[in-house]
Amino acid sequence: MKKAFFLLPALLLGLHLTVFAEIPSSAALTKAERFVGILDSRNYDRAYLQTSDLLKLRTPQTEWIRQQEIAFQLLGDVRERQLSTVKARAVYPGLPDGNYLIVCFETRTAHKVKAIEVVLLKEEETDWQVCNYSIR
Repeated sequence: MKKAFFLLPALLLGLHLTVFAEIPSSAALTKAERFVGILDSRNYDRAYLQTSDLLKLRTPQTEWIRQQEIAFQLLGDVRERQLSTVKARAVYPGLPDGNYLIVCFETRTAHKVKAIEVVLLKEEETDWQVCNYSIR
């Protein structure tokens, strides 16, 4: 019984530190929210210009814009969006190591009751940059 009494505070402290270690940058969340807002207005050129060099290296502007236009035609206007998860990663497949945040939104569109938007951000010096976006 005494072991459990001492073990519980240690476990709670560990949980507390783990939760707070995962608190994302408010600047990164703001960047993700603004980015999807630009997509909502269908200003795909402007959105692309605000992405990181990593995205631009992997996807030419005309192809990226075409992908966004197709997604919009299939899914329609965003009706509702809510932040669902944020995960920090130091490693992301196919990209150089760094500080990444995966920001996921649960989204309802005109033609889809439940979609997931994923915005991948990478910390670049003093700013966060979008290096990938998808909606499924």
